[in-house]
Amino acid sequence: MNMQLGAHEVLELHEVLSDAIHGINTLKLYRPHAHDRELQAMTDRHLNSLMIEYNQMVGLANHHGAIQAIPSRRGALMMNQSDAGFQPKYGLRNPQPVSPAETVNDITDEDVATCLVNCHKQTAALKMKATMEMAHPQLRHMMQTAANASADMAYEAFQYANQRGMYQVPTLKDTTMNTFMSAYRPMNVAQTNLPVM
Repeated sequence: MNMQLGAHEVLELHEVLSDAIHGINTLKLYRPHAHDRELQAMTDRHLNSLMIEYNQMVGLANHHGAIQAIPSRRGALMMNQSDAGFQPKYGLRNPQPVSPAETVNDITDEDVATCLVNCHKQTAALKMKATMEMAHPQLRHMMQTAANASADMAYEAFQYANQRGMYQVPTLKDTTMNTFMSAYRPMNVAQTNLPVM
């Protein structure tokens, strides 16, 4: 198949593929430092998904075969917890001081989980930005599906880390939050007089 791609599509696909290589290599480097079995299994699933996705994008970039959207991996990724049953733990619970590891041997499960969250968040944003530059509808759909898969992997890693106190979610005082959020009021859509075009 010889598919015509626009300049923005080629450049964005290049950025996503370069980032994919970085992400795969980073997960491969961190994987030996995961000690918890659940974290090991999650890292392996994520790495496998990223490698499959990378190969599909390379196939597309090299014009091999038909363009196909990456199938949703949501069910496989969210094996241990579901969004419906997950209740994030809000607030800070005696957070410990943090600093970079002194040596490779000092890398912990917390470092691995944080790496997963941050890698997937960054790549989800990059892929969604790339989606906005895709003119070819199937390429756009593939990129958007890949962005959603990265967002799901980031959330699965967040769930793991949050439940273990590794990724705490700071909160505001109730009065501050309520004052801040109550500043927004709904508009009356029925009475909006927009100019007719």
